[in-house]
Amino acid sequence: MDPAEQAEKVKQNLKSARVHIADGDYEKARLMLKEVRAIDPNNVDAMYGMGRVAFADGANADAIKLLEKATTANAENHEYLFWLGEVYKAEENWAAAAGAYGKAFALDPESGDYGLAQGKMLKKAKKFAEAEPILRKVVEIDEQVEFVYTELGDVLRETGKSDEALRTYMKAQTVHPGDLMAHAGAALVYEQKGDIKHALDEWSTYVRMDCCSNYSKTVARKKIETLGGGGDEAGDGE
Repeated sequence: MDPAEQAEKVKQNLKSARVHIADGDYEKARLMLKEVRAIDPNNVDAMYGMGRVAFADGANADAIKLLEKATTANAENHEYLFWLGEVYKAEENWAAAAGAYGKAFALDPESGDYGLAQGKMLKKAKKFAEAEPILRKVVEIDEQVEFVYTELGDVLRETGKSDEALRTYMKAQTVHPGDLMAHAGAALVYEQKGDIKHALDEWSTYVRMDCCSNYSKTVARKKIETLGGGGDEAGDGE
């Protein structure tokens, strides 16, 4: 192939590989990307694509190497950074994941999903003071980003801001009615305050919404028993 034909093949293969990755057909994507790298070994988009394929294969170490190379070569691509964060998260490297998501968020500051991802990883890393302003920014951008109020409530509760945390959990219950952890978070705050009645109400609501998950069985129901709630409060009554 002459250079023009090679360039066109690279372009078409990358386009096809992206579609295959979106469809979850990683084997076809791999074939397309290998052809690209045979023509252009340093193609950054191909590195990124191969990183995505490696991640899908569970080869996280290879995925990190490829995605780190891609983000170094193109530090302005927030998509590359987001997926690097996803691999770090899978490896439970919370601080590194927060860093990658944070760079993606800085490049695309209107993406509440990036900000939420960063805030959650900062919370996982127990960097609560850093997580709080990020999550507040997400609320400002789009309060409909799923579970952002509960994540913020958790951070506020961890930093001793119990009254604000409780208000935030209540906001979560209004904005995202299906957010179970908003009830769990509120229950924990009520427990801290010694308000057992309202704690039981929140734990019981959790169980009514989720009868059978592991968290419901091992945490919520145990809390109801410990706090003195009976079977009816736990949603077990006839």
